[in-house]
Amino acid sequence: MHRYLVYVLALVLLPVSLALADRWPAWYWGVGLFGAMALLGTWDVLQRRSVLRRNYPVLAHFRYGFESIGPEIRQYFVQSDLEDVPFSRQQRQLVYQRARNVMDVVPFGTLRSTYAVDYEWINHSMAPTSIPHHDFRVVIGADCARPYSASVFNISAMSFGSLSANAIRALNKGAKMGGFYHDTGEGSISPYHRENGGDLVWEIGSGYFGCRDEQGRFSEERFVENANHDQVKMIEIKLSQGAKPGHGGVLPAAKVSAEISVTRGVPMGVDCVSPS
Repeated sequence: MHRYLVYVLALVLLPVSLALADRWPAWYWGVGLFGAMALLGTWDVLQRRSVLRRNYPVLAHFRYGFESIGPEIRQYFVQSDLEDVPFSRQQRQLVYQRARNVMDVVPFGTLRSTYAVDYEWINHSMAPTSIPHHDFRVVIGADCARPYSASVFNISAMSFGSLSANAIRALNKGAKMGGFYHDTGEGSISPYHRENGGDLVWEIGSGYFGCRDEQGRFSEERFVENANHDQVKMIEIKLSQGAKPGHGGVLPAAKVSAEISVTRGVPMGVDCVSPS
């Protein structure tokens, strides 16, 4: 019976509030409150979509409310600055401070436990090694006609369509400024990849985006056209949709704009499928 306690109280207090409001008009707030709770509880009991609401009329809505603000409660009242994944609040704050060009260091110590087992740090060396240069690069395809000296830090695969035009512009401009490559992702090379001239790694997956014909088959002509572009330094072949098993990757028809249609070589307004 305790499951219906709030609902029953609303039903009991509604006529009480009506009687009191007849003598003291200020009690009409009670009529409104308990009337709304009674209507809500009645709807909860009669509906058949939610077992929780039927078993706990009115009360279930408090549970849904607390559940909806659960992440905020944990973030601001429960978790420490060093918890949370993939990045802690302290790490995010460091990014925000550097983006605003304000002080990003904490004087006189650290909030971390320097005696913890997994604590990592860099010591000064009594006999440092001489490094000829600080531009850490790896030569790929040294025996090929067009070898490429790649940085060890680069931009991983994220497609146009998943990312906006401005995001692609910003990433490629960063690649140009930093001297590293920008992986196009499976969505092929968009016009926005070419604007700033950053090095590109063209990713080709099972959908052949950017090198397919009207029937979705591999097009050697389109492949040669894109592969010979000066910005394209390497070609990455993705053999399978490891992160998207089953039907593979799907870009819904509503998201296949005219730009994405031209970039990927797929019909506009039709689901864009990259088989697994």
